[in-house]
Amino acid sequence: MKLFKKFALLSIVLVFAMQFSGLYAASQDPKPVTDLTKAYEAWTNRGIKFVVRDKQGKFVTWNIGKLEAWGGKSKWVVRDPKGHFLTHAYGKVENWKNGQTRLVLRDSKGRLLTHVSLKITSKSSFASNVVGLRHLKNRKYLAFVQDTLADILIQDIEAKEYSRVRVLITYLNKYKNDKGTENFKPVLRRLLPKLNFIVNHNPENNKVQNLAESAQKILVEL
Repeated sequence: MKLFKKFALLSIVLVFAMQFSGLYAASQDPKPVTDLTKAYEAWTNRGIKFVVRDKQGKFVTWNIGKLEAWGGKSKWVVRDPKGHFLTHAYGKVENWKNGQTRLVLRDSKGRLLTHVSLKITSKSSFASNVVGLRHLKNRKYLAFVQDTLADILIQDIEAKEYSRVRVLITYLNKYKNDKGTENFKPVLRRLLPKLNFIVNHNPENNKVQNLAESAQKILVEL
């Protein structure tokens, strides 16, 4: 126990990434995640394996990181076997130069802890995630899925690609009176500033202006 306490404050290094549905990240790129709203059960139960090492890189102990809800935000939190807090990390979607879309976990200093391949931007997988968010019942996991979908849509907007934003707004217009659509409020709140910025700097862009007006209208109605 003394040895563990001595090294518990050292940086926690990830040695194994997510393991579910045959994912093994030790020496090969794992099978990509295609539906965030269905993956949480495996992610929260199996967690992410972290290893604590000393300054010489020698193994001290290992622990599992799990999603926890902190003040309305989802974090990966690593605790020791007695539940003592060790570290935490946020997950964020990043587009890498090699064309891959990754869910990346970094610590408070921006250091990479792990990454998981995401393929939720095709028409079919994106639609599945939108429908899944509407029906998602795990409140602790909700903020993570909302943030991840918003990250992807914001990247679309910055790349002047609006098809998925349009799909989302069309979907919400159809189901705005149904239970679960309130789950999209945080997503719309993150998209609107980006859309309005484009409109303000290019008022002749009717396509984006219509999207911004529709998103604002739906946000009020949800």
